[in-house]
Amino acid sequence: MNFEKVIFQQKIKSFAFNILMFISLCILVSCTDPVIPEFQFEEELVHVDAYVSTAKGDSYAIITKTTNLSGTFKDLFVKEASVSFRNIDTNREVFLIESIESYIAPTNFQASIGETWELLIKMPDGRTYRSKPETIIEPVGFSNLKASYSKELVFNENENAFFPGHTVSIDFNDPGGDKNYYFWKYRSFEKISICSTCFEEILRGGECNDSPVSSLRGRNLTYACDTNCWQIRYNEDVRIFSDDFINGNSVKSLPVADVVLYTKNNIVIEVQQYSLSPAAYKYYKVLKDLVDNNVGFNAPPPAALVGNMFNPNDNSEFVLGRFTAASAVVKSIFINRSRIAEDPVERIISVDNEKCTDICTAADCMPFNEPLPPECVPVISTSCDESRFRTGIRPEGWID
Repeated sequence: MNFEKVIFQQKIKSFAFNILMFISLCILVSCTDPVIPEFQFEEELVHVDAYVSTAKGDSYAIITKTTNLSGTFKDLFVKEASVSFRNIDTNREVFLIESIESYIAPTNFQASIGETWELLIKMPDGRTYRSKPETIIEPVGFSNLKASYSKELVFNENENAFFPGHTVSIDFNDPGGDKNYYFWKYRSFEKISICSTCFEEILRGGECNDSPVSSLRGRNLTYACDTNCWQIRYNEDVRIFSDDFINGNSVKSLPVADVVLYTKNNIVIEVQQYSLSPAAYKYYKVLKDLVDNNVGFNAPPPAALVGNMFNPNDNSEFVLGRFTAASAVVKSIFINRSRIAEDPVERIISVDNEKCTDICTAADCMPFNEPLPPECVPVISTSCDESRFRTGIRPEGWID
């Protein structure tokens, strides 16, 4: 299995929906709550998952649309869109950079408490979308971040097996008075030594291509990272909490993340505790119910949710997903996993470096041909390209 791009958006793949029945209802009433429309498969429906955060490196937008490929509906990432965050008060506009299946804010960008932001999208075909404005509210802190290991952390239905891993928990003191709504996300950082693999192909220009001389039958060529590099993974479920029954009290050892043992590499887990607006909490509460109950053929698809995105030029079009602006309190924990006995979920990749004869003839690679022609020098390493899923920046809390 390839888990390199596992993120929450991939786990709960969007479906396409026919929402015409719902449009007439929204004409008659004010639609302020998240809505689950009636649906059937349909093309060109847009889904947005976007965040403006007070934490550096955690502001992004993911835009997909449904496409019919050979009779099967797929959610495809929308490339070459113009995506920006706009500060309503100052009119400052921050343009996002297209990366691997996401648009990310500049690395030094972070929003501030009290600011009001909106999301602006211009699609490659000229269509435009925007969000309703969101104001960032004061965060609530947490403490006592800890991780406990379990041989049977989560059950995976596709594999019909339990996966091992760590449960991460926290303590926090809920402020009295106002209602508080919490949302937890995490990023994990695992140091990796292999930055690229090519099955029966060679790596050139950052992409896998056919070898000019060899079929490389059955081989999986590996390319080492030429600098320190960490793989980044994200939460795969929805963790939210309302202080309805604990207003003003302390919460102890609350589980906020399940971190599967994909590899046995040491890991830093960065937990982000967000303080949500009531509207954002309502959205994620419905989304959580959909995800948690998304089993069987009759279950509602998890992305069937209309949030705060809209097309300003076409009020009959519904946009799925949500833009959220929220404050975050961030803490990290380092876990040494070298002594864990259970096998990791991911298959361990065997190192198979490129050789001269993989790219040139045997005659060109003879020992007396020194130095080798430039085109015959094997490539054995590649860069650690910065993205939402990989970084060469040492994560806070990392221990060598």
